[in-house]
Amino acid sequence: MPRSRLGPLAIESKLGDHPSQSSVWRAIHVQLKRAVAVKVFAAPFGGTPEARSAFAEEWELLKQIQHPAIVRCYGGGFEETDAYLAHELIEGPTLASELERRSRLSWESVLDLAEALTGALESLHEKEILYGVMQPEKVLFAGLSPVLIDVRVDRANSLYFTNRAVTPNEMTFWSPELAENTNAYSVHSDLYSLGATLYKALTGRAVVSGHSVEEVRGNILYETPQSPASIVMDCPVWIDKLIMQMLEKDPNDRPHGAAAVTLALKEVRRRSMSRAGVAEHVSHGFSPLNVTDQKERDEARILLGHGALEVEDDEIDAKPEWYDRAIVLVLGLIVIASMITYTLWPLNENQMKDRAEELLTRDNRNDLNQAKVRFLIPMLDKYPDGEHVVWVEEQLERVEMIQAEHVLKVKLKTNRPLSNEGERLYAEAYEFEKFGDVTTALDRYRSMETLLADDDNYKPFVNLARRQIASIEENGLEQGEAARIIQSKLDQAEESLQNGNSIAARKIWYSIVDLYGNNGNVAPLVSKAQKLIADNGIQEQEPTE
Repeated sequence: MPRSRLGPLAIESKLGDHPSQSSVWRAIHVQLKRAVAVKVFAAPFGGTPEARSAFAEEWELLKQIQHPAIVRCYGGGFEETDAYLAHELIEGPTLASELERRSRLSWESVLDLAEALTGALESLHEKEILYGVMQPEKVLFAGLSPVLIDVRVDRANSLYFTNRAVTPNEMTFWSPELAENTNAYSVHSDLYSLGATLYKALTGRAVVSGHSVEEVRGNILYETPQSPASIVMDCPVWIDKLIMQMLEKDPNDRPHGAAAVTLALKEVRRRSMSRAGVAEHVSHGFSPLNVTDQKERDEARILLGHGALEVEDDEIDAKPEWYDRAIVLVLGLIVIASMITYTLWPLNENQMKDRAEELLTRDNRNDLNQAKVRFLIPMLDKYPDGEHVVWVEEQLERVEMIQAEHVLKVKLKTNRPLSNEGERLYAEAYEFEKFGDVTTALDRYRSMETLLADDDNYKPFVNLARRQIASIEENGLEQGEAARIIQSKLDQAEESLQNGNSIAARKIWYSIVDLYGNNGNVAPLVSKAQKLIADNGIQEQEPTE
């Protein structure tokens, strides 16, 4: 990055899982005081007037894209020989870092991921925009919601791009046609990279092997990946078949478009909610093509990109077995129709509550989000005056509180900036509580109630503060006043210093200065901590972890 300012943006630090390779920076819009992510592109002499005009048209088009699973673009600009695009700053991990931490995701999480990313591609394709190559590094999590980043209008022809060599890992998400022609972007290549991303998320493995770019390029063309279901034992067959169809070598054998994948995912979701057995999935398949009306079959096949089935003459003339006789088929259809009716019959309020409770009791973030999206929010929409509306609102607040707390913990753990007043105030109060000064923490939590209670945007953090208030009051305030806490910490630091652990002592002294520097009631103790820092030859700066 050649400068600390870029137009109206003050550049701060690099973003991404591998900052040294990244061209994306965290920046602050000086006038608006808003944090953004800015991607910088260099071009010789800044590009031609035609190229600049095309780039300006691109960012105007990107600004019009409104989809929950696509990062917002705020616009762009030029500065000397650089061009840039400013986007919404997503404070969350990438799918790549999550896979590095967890190895792979559950099939339920992959289904959620697939629905969001397919919706994003469908939205882009409707605007005649091709994404390029989707990969885990290009998917960020905003809380529990996946968001696709780095959308461009014309990757193949734009002068403005990052001039960085592709790595073997990145190439594993290329479709065979891209491996042969790097400009062969299409709807089908987008679906291939979507399939490769879902495959990696589900199995923890790349679609193809290889240690060098050329080795991977050759394997893309000729190596057939092992099916997800043979790697992940609990993977439903319908997800396995859908992903493998997206990974077909021939683009014509893949789904016709993102809308076709959306249709298949709806069937996957329906079957997952019905808890149908594996035998039923194998016999019926995952595809929405399993309908009896020929017109519906043909329409579905057109959507999925397949022609009509050829029927051989010997199939028509063959004598039916006992299980093909009319009475058996009629009885079978009655049983199937009954099962479908039971599965698809709309749930009433009590049934939706039961399903939500089952997910809520599991108490993990994925199940909580499923309860919220599939049952709690629909219950409020469908039964706004229902008998369980109070319970639903309480559960929604609890889920949103847990989600907000998780996002905040990720930010604090990774030293990422806080994005709103609720996060900042709660983090400050929590630091006092963690330090041991519950009296000050209690005051801070109570002040959050006073300052933020009337703003629904901060409701999750107000609820977190109320939870901590109740916990502190229940456990009592035996820890005592700030002065006694600080003195205890100073004694602890002295003991660490005597034992030769100057780093631990340093952290305690800095914590005292940071937390109580503006508290006049404990000024002598703060001064003592500052003097200890100076006496031990430590400059006044934050210690690094």
